[in-house]
Amino acid sequence: MDNSFKFNPYEALKSILEITSYYTGDEFIEHTAIEIKKLFQADLVYITKAIDFNPTTKVEVLYSTNNKLPEIIDLNGIPGKFVFDNKIIKIKEHVKYNFLELLDEKFESFYGIPITDNNNNCIGHIAIYSKLIRELPEELNDIALIYSRKIQRETRRIELEKENQIIRNQLQELTITDTLTSLYNRRYFTKVCSDVYAQVNRDSTKATLAYIDIDNFKNINDKFGHEGGDFVLKYFAEILLEHSRKGLDYVFRLGGEEFCIISVDNTLDSANEHMNRLMNITSSKFTSTRFGEITLSIGIVEFNKGFSSYEEILSLADKKMYKAKNSGKNSIVK
Repeated sequence: MDNSFKFNPYEALKSILEITSYYTGDEFIEHTAIEIKKLFQADLVYITKAIDFNPTTKVEVLYSTNNKLPEIIDLNGIPGKFVFDNKIIKIKEHVKYNFLELLDEKFESFYGIPITDNNNNCIGHIAIYSKLIRELPEELNDIALIYSRKIQRETRRIELEKENQIIRNQLQELTITDTLTSLYNRRYFTKVCSDVYAQVNRDSTKATLAYIDIDNFKNINDKFGHEGGDFVLKYFAEILLEHSRKGLDYVFRLGGEEFCIISVDNTLDSANEHMNRLMNITSSKFTSTRFGEITLSIGIVEFNKGFSSYEEILSLADKKMYKAKNSGKNSIVK
């Protein structure tokens, strides 16, 4: 039986060009592994990235042509370990491995290609297994290294894209978050209020707006200073978040000691019950602090089509809050 490897350089270059032209990201890694398996007439191909360095002892599998392969591979006792000396490793027969038994298959030969970074450090590898005893020609090394460089560039691009997305998310958070309390800020309130108003007008949801003011906050600042006032604001914000429905209640600090909760899928009666609970919890929690009892004045409005704009809803909630405050504070007007 002739197990010699028949190499077609035209097919190799065509394969590289097609993958580079059509695919990016995870799809690029997947199709590269599939193309290498076909081009190298292999039975198993997987592409990895190193988890630890100097020495590398474990790798994460980015893609494998066999889905039974573990996601994390310990390099101890397998030929891939030697690839991380930044060498192409070829084993013609009797290849040893301590994890492929999971595949219920027997492999004879191994071809490992390092994936290196711009400083020529090995950061991953391409592992190619065959069930045949075979010796691969030297001319394959150049093709294998081209694939390796393409993988390195694409994985680096993927990493940079993820890092940039994290930065974009952080910047987005900064633009919509109150710096003191980490609640949403007034800028984001305007957007959410507008969006919810539009949803209510389309009959796609019910919603309420609660306008909350901490009573006698000026006295707190006068007695405990701005540091004490800031503590009260942050602690109160934690109470609001802890006792709100995730994904349905949007909690904002509008400025100073004024807060707002927009509650989606909510009725006026439910909002009133929610605000009563918040008042009791706030009073209870602060009573055990040096600040003593903290009370709230709250105005609640239900979104409906009778309003010509969301600004009208906010204005009415604000007026109701002041009505509660002018009626002796520590109360709710709905």
